[in-house]
Amino acid sequence: MPTERISIVTALLTPFDGRGEVDHEALRAHVDDLVSEGVDGIMPCGTSGEGPLLDEAEAAGVIATVVEGAAGRVPVLAHVGRAATRETVRLGRQATDAGATGLTACLPYYYALEERQIVDHFTTLMASTRTPVYAYTIPSRTGNELSPPAVRALAAAGLAGIKDSTKSFEHHLEYLDVARAVADLDSFAVFMGSDTMVLDAFEAGAAGSVTALANLRPDLLASLKKAFIAGEKAEAKSLQEQIARIRAEVSRGPALSGLKAAVARRLNAKGIAYPAGLRAPLG
Repeated sequence: MPTERISIVTALLTPFDGRGEVDHEALRAHVDDLVSEGVDGIMPCGTSGEGPLLDEAEAAGVIATVVEGAAGRVPVLAHVGRAATRETVRLGRQATDAGATGLTACLPYYYALEERQIVDHFTTLMASTRTPVYAYTIPSRTGNELSPPAVRALAAAGLAGIKDSTKSFEHHLEYLDVARAVADLDSFAVFMGSDTMVLDAFEAGAAGSVTALANLRPDLLASLKKAFIAGEKAEAKSLQEQIARIRAEVSRGPALSGLKAAVARRLNAKGIAYPAGLRAPLG
């Protein structure tokens, strides 16, 4: 059933100036624009934010600027995932000190991990903070899978939820089943991370969407949420089709380049100087 708890969380881009440094002024202005457009939360330093290309100090600085820009109006779920547990915990503490509402971490990457190691990684992160922790599963980038048994163990241990970027709706339904069995859909949040499956996820009971396209079209995602809650099925379907079409258009070419260029054009037209450059080796 549609509920008011559904959230649209922007998987935030990171702007870089002509020298390749983080443009904090543009970042702050973008956050303010997104909040004014009706998003329900912001996740900085993830895949869309070129998080793996930021060093620890840069990531901590981005998170602090986003928290400042959000000014308590929406939650900030800071992505702190690193390949090593120690570095993930350390960045998590800095994010918490900066005022992040929650911590999100992708599964550790590069090395193939056993389920036990993945559970230990997140258990250690959760033990290091009182801030809610969310797991971010994107196996195409990390090389590691978050299995339903691992989700079950972590939910029982206090994990707040997951961002599902597996691009498998079957996996998404499995995660929702675990949430219903171990906790409930209100206390364990399952977020859809694929823009093309947002409506399907809402209908299945997801807590919301963590979406890259909201950087460009926050209005569309906010409208989809509103239409779904209102039970306007035809309108919701039409909006989802628009979202999928625009996502396909901006995904052409090198990673993130089309989306970031489109966001720069949108913000520049609103009088916000936003650079479209990517951090090397992407740029």
